[in-house]
Amino acid sequence: MESITEFATANLQIIAGIIAIAALWSAYISNYRFRLWLRDFWVTFPLIGSIARLSKDRTQGSAGWLRAEEKLCGIYKPFVALMKSDMFDQRIEYLRKAADLGRTPTPMWVWFLLIVLVIAEGLGFSYLLGSWMAREGSANTHTLLMFAIVLVLCVILVALTHYAGHQYYRTSLLRSCFARFKEKGSQEYAVETISLNNKNQGQDDGSPDFKQTINRVAKHSHDVGSYAAGIIAIIAIAFIAIVSTYMRVKNMEGEMIRESATLEQPAAGNPFAQPVLPDEVAAAQGKADRKAKTEATQAMTDEGLAAFAMLGFIFVVTQIVGMGAGYKYGFAGRESGAAHKSLGGFSTYEDYLAYFQPLRDLVNGRMKDLQQRLERNSHTKLELHKTFDDYLLEQQDQTGQLIRGINTAVAPPASAAVSAPVAMPRPEAPTPTQALAAEPAVPAAPAAPAAPVVQSLSTVKAEFERLDDAEAEKQYFLSLPAALRSDAGLQAWLKDRKAQRAAAATVAVDELF
Repeated sequence: MESITEFATANLQIIAGIIAIAALWSAYISNYRFRLWLRDFWVTFPLIGSIARLSKDRTQGSAGWLRAEEKLCGIYKPFVALMKSDMFDQRIEYLRKAADLGRTPTPMWVWFLLIVLVIAEGLGFSYLLGSWMAREGSANTHTLLMFAIVLVLCVILVALTHYAGHQYYRTSLLRSCFARFKEKGSQEYAVETISLNNKNQGQDDGSPDFKQTINRVAKHSHDVGSYAAGIIAIIAIAFIAIVSTYMRVKNMEGEMIRESATLEQPAAGNPFAQPVLPDEVAAAQGKADRKAKTEATQAMTDEGLAAFAMLGFIFVVTQIVGMGAGYKYGFAGRESGAAHKSLGGFSTYEDYLAYFQPLRDLVNGRMKDLQQRLERNSHTKLELHKTFDDYLLEQQDQTGQLIRGINTAVAPPASAAVSAPVAMPRPEAPTPTQALAAEPAVPAAPAAPAAPVVQSLSTVKAEFERLDDAEAEKQYFLSLPAALRSDAGLQAWLKDRKAQRAAAATVAVDELF
């Protein structure tokens, strides 16, 4: 122990530096706000920061952007993951139906508390085990073994008790739903798996609430949970508590025996160690000494047993706290953790947007600073009016177009076969104008081909709905016959469709900002 203390004292600065680096790295990995602060610090760093370097780049980018503006927005984009209100509501609905709304992941302070409790309780028992693992070892060897055993106990017990508590919560939830399901009587217990990616979380609104929970918690129709982890945890806790208490008691008895043997050994070379007393006095004195020794030994034994019982009780309570933390925190739903993470822990869309508002204001300020520097360094007048909000909206639109393109590319061949005749209407289907020119002597001729035109308009509109892309729809419109392109009904429908798209885009902007 002394050599370890001397080593720590001699290398205190190195150890403190390693601990500081480890703490910074842990904060960087676990806290995105800390990563944002570091990134923003580098962006605004004088001379060599991102803004200082990008202010010299006036290369044109895409859609009216400068490359410098796009790069600056790209730096902050990973920290702003805005979603639409309907997607937010779908995730809230998933958590509500999975009975996980209001629950949170296990906080870091809870993990830290559990680890500290297990380490503090296990130090003494671990030292005893370390002594027996290396009987001939030095004190340093025993100390190292003690730390190794504490680490193993900490990892195993904290993980096991936490998982046991979480499994108990999930199993209790499933079995309560199963019990209510059996009360219905006739139907078979079944799971209709509904994932987080399912955009229609309301598809089982007609089912009872416990059936909605089952659809999001159970993995299959035979999943009613299990208490196996809890049983294993109880057995492990009881075994460690009993064995550790037994080892402490035996160690105390051994110490007392060795202490008694040491006291009974006469002091060598000391003529006054064993004074000669009369037999009557010696007998009375010996009886008194034995009684005092017996009472002292009994008192020490009782005190030790009480202390060991208290240590065992503390150990058991510590593990119960770990199981309670596992029961209180965490999610039962299959994808509730992902849903909670994407929501940022917020339960209302207004709070969700308000959380990102300061960050958006910060980035818009950085954009303004960059634009002012670009204008100051430019020899020509620059019209720079883009904002970080514009960048987010354009990125969202591009993502939507990409998804639509992928969905169109992987569409089933049958749908393409059905829509193929739409692009090339049959030439034999006459329009009203053609019918009038071909048969001017028959007054009723223009009305006869009206049905084919209506049929063509319906299929053309269906094709426009399928394409759902402005550029593709334009190309398709140009491929239509002149008579269809000039049809007043089709033109009015296309204008209404364009107005609806513009209104939808405005709604999307309002939902985001």
